[in-house]
Amino acid sequence: MAMPTGDTPQKVEEYYRYLQGHHETDHTVATWHVDWMSLAWLWGFVVVLSLGIIWWVWQYRSTRQRTGIYPVDSFGGYTTELAGPATLFFLLLTVILTGFAVVLIVGHLVWGQKF
Repeated sequence: MAMPTGDTPQKVEEYYRYLQGHHETDHTVATWHVDWMSLAWLWGFVVVLSLGIIWWVWQYRSTRQRTGIYPVDSFGGYTTELAGPATLFFLLLTVILTGFAVVLIVGHLVWGQKF
């Protein structure tokens, strides 16, 4: 069979339909399926986020600021701020978010943006 010339719109349409007909069932035909990996990532993210929130609330409620080392700052008598050392949660959150940002940026620079 020679390459069609496409001299009429009808021939072009027929050839287009012919080519598309060969790609309708290149893979196993399935009506639907569960993507278990996507579900695992979704629920894994929900679990990690929930545990992080629970840990943050627990640490926030159980950590007491050490007094005496850092004075209480007062701004116009309305608001006060007590400075203190960073908690372990804050330090780990900062390290994780910074690491994620570095991996994302370097990954895009090295391999391009592949979405």
